[in-house]
Amino acid sequence: MIMEKRDLNNQTIYQVFVRQFSKTHDFAGVTARLDAIKALGTDILYLMPFYPIGKVGRKGSVGSPYAISDYTAIDPMNGTLEQFCTLLREAHKRGMKVIIDMVLNHTSRDSVLLNEHPEWFYHANGQIANKVGDWADVYDLDYSHDALCDAIIGILSYWVQLGVDGFRMDVCSLVPARLWEKAVKTLHALNPGLIMLGESVEIGFVRELRRMGCDAMSDGEAYNYFDILYSYDTFDTQSAFCEKKGGTLAAWLKDILDQEGRYPIDFVKARYLDNHDRARIASFWHGETLKMLWALNFYLKGTAFLYAGDETSSAKQNSLFEVDEVDWHFGEEGKDLSAYISDLAAIKKHKIYSRGFFDAKVQGETAVLGYESAEERSQGVFNFSDAEREVRVDLPDGTYENLITHGSVRVTGGRLLAGRDAIVIELKN
Repeated sequence: MIMEKRDLNNQTIYQVFVRQFSKTHDFAGVTARLDAIKALGTDILYLMPFYPIGKVGRKGSVGSPYAISDYTAIDPMNGTLEQFCTLLREAHKRGMKVIIDMVLNHTSRDSVLLNEHPEWFYHANGQIANKVGDWADVYDLDYSHDALCDAIIGILSYWVQLGVDGFRMDVCSLVPARLWEKAVKTLHALNPGLIMLGESVEIGFVRELRRMGCDAMSDGEAYNYFDILYSYDTFDTQSAFCEKKGGTLAAWLKDILDQEGRYPIDFVKARYLDNHDRARIASFWHGETLKMLWALNFYLKGTAFLYAGDETSSAKQNSLFEVDEVDWHFGEEGKDLSAYISDLAAIKKHKIYSRGFFDAKVQGETAVLGYESAEERSQGVFNFSDAEREVRVDLPDGTYENLITHGSVRVTGGRLLAGRDAIVIELKN
């Protein structure tokens, strides 16, 4: 059955950097842990690029997975096509979809595509170039060529016909709409349930590219082609709060609430706390406050997003340019969040979080969020202060179950006491 786009708000994505994930650095290492990944509540397994990496201008000893030399091959370090197909098959057996990373703004500086069709690349002052100077290991593609669009769509079709369930498209805002328009039609004809996750970029990045005279899509435009977009449009306020740079919870949640009036009614955002480009959230938050932040993140409207290692409270940011394994230390007291995340993902699958009207308010250092539909409603309370706080809630007086702790919560006079545990309450209207 093909789900409605808004049902993606009930889903959880788990991101895997194949060469960093296990001691074998390959697909087999991921396959071996599929049961644990599924147990977290994962619906969508997202694999970072596993293709051969360019050698010209390579960063580090192994290179960036985002400097791809061949879109239809597999880097031997990551395994074989047979191993990939086994991973795909085993993930499907467990009810998970698999999406793969595709980098269509640029290729490595020694790619198969560059060797065969140098005319398909961006030129500046008569030379093949890129638009972002510090991306020194890549050259940008030029989608004014219809033949390039057709070739790329053929590449994407190859992976869909192999059985992948969708794509995470790197810096999708930088790739012209003319490609996405043609690609989406073709790919959905092959798989009507295909998932398109777009890495849309920060607003400041869009503005800078437009100042340079380059194409850069807004999120509003990108929703014409993508099911889910990154929440980088709230990047400034989110990072200021989550990375403890002096930002406030109120500013971040105001940006999130503004999305409700900025995008199509069925818009979906990927709610990340970290990813391969960001410092680990556990390097800023610890213990009970880290759990509070994860509970808030799962409760926000959107698709929950995990990066492998989040479940162990890993504070290590794995290098993009070296072999740098995830720090798997489940035994450290208080740091194993696997069961907690699994519970949050289970709550997120309730219908209210894809069908209810979302609202958010901040009372001091406490967020009071809610969803309401004709049939039911939910209230979430997330206290980031060091002390218990009495907060106003939109609930009738009475005693309720906290779905996170399974303890009881008392509402008196429209108020409840918020402590160190996140609170989620659901009730029928």
